[in-house]
Amino acid sequence: KQVEEDKRLMEAMEVEETDPAAVVDEKKKTVTKTEAPPPKKTKPVTTATKTTTTTKDSENIFTKSDAVRGYKIVNGKKTSYFHNELSEEAKTLIGDIAPKKLENVEAVKTKTTEGTSAWNQAGTWEEKNVTSWADESLRKQIEMTTFVFPDSSPAPGALVTIQKVIKLNGHASVAQVRGKKRYIYEYSAELEWQLEDATNGMKCVGKVKIHDIDGTVELGEGYEQDGFTIDETSDNSVRPLVDRFVQRGGFKDSLNNSIDDWVRLFKETY
Repeated sequence: KQVEEDKRLMEAMEVEETDPAAVVDEKKKTVTKTEAPPPKKTKPVTTATKTTTTTKDSENIFTKSDAVRGYKIVNGKKTSYFHNELSEEAKTLIGDIAPKKLENVEAVKTKTTEGTSAWNQAGTWEEKNVTSWADESLRKQIEMTTFVFPDSSPAPGALVTIQKVIKLNGHASVAQVRGKKRYIYEYSAELEWQLEDATNGMKCVGKVKIHDIDGTVELGEGYEQDGFTIDETSDNSVRPLVDRFVQRGGFKDSLNNSIDDWVRLFKETY
C-alpha cells in the first residue's frame, strides 16, 4: 500500500509539471465560486458654489404669491404697486406742493349756512333732535282746543274742551339738507274730551284718537281721527248733538286747527 501511494504521488507530480491547466480543472470541480455584489449607485453631490448662485438668483425672482399681493421693483427694491414714482415732467406740472403758512385767514373763510354747525360749511345733511320741545308744545296746543256751540244749535253756548291728553307718542327733528331746512315730525295722540252746558246741566265725556300728525298732511287738510267714544252722558238725547258738533264737525275742525297752529309754531321756532 505504501508503494502504491508513493506511485500515485509521483504520477500527480508528473502531470502537474506537464499540464498545469488540468490541475486547475480538478480544483474547479471541488471549489464553489462566489461573486461579489454589484456596487450601489450614489447621487452626485451639489457643490457649494452652485447652491450659492441659485440662492442669489432667487432673491430677484418673485414668488407666485408676490404678484397677487401687488409687489413691484423700484430702484432695485421690492415695493407695492401703490407706490407711485413721479417722472420729471409730472413734477414740473405739479409744481411746489409744500405746505405754506396762510397770511390772510379771513380770505379763506367760506359762508356758513344759517342753522348749521361751524363744521358743516357745505350745508350737507345735519339733523337736530327737538322731540322734547315738540312733546311739550304739542300737548299744550291740543289742551287749549275748545269749541262753543253756535246760537243756531239746539244747545247754544255749550262748551267742548280737552280734559287731558291720555297718550302722545312720536318724535320731531330739524334737518339741514344742502342748504335747505326740513321739518321732520310724526305723532299720534289719544285725547279725552268733555261737552258741558251749565244752563241745562248737560254733560258728556268721551275719547278720540288722532293718527298721522306728520309732514305728509298739508295745512288745512285735516288729520285722521278714529276711536271716537262716548263714555259718560247725562242724557242720551245729547248723542245726536255730539255726533254733529263734536265727532263730525265743530270740535273736530277746532282740533285740526290747533294741530296746524302747532306746525306753524314749529317752523317759526326753528
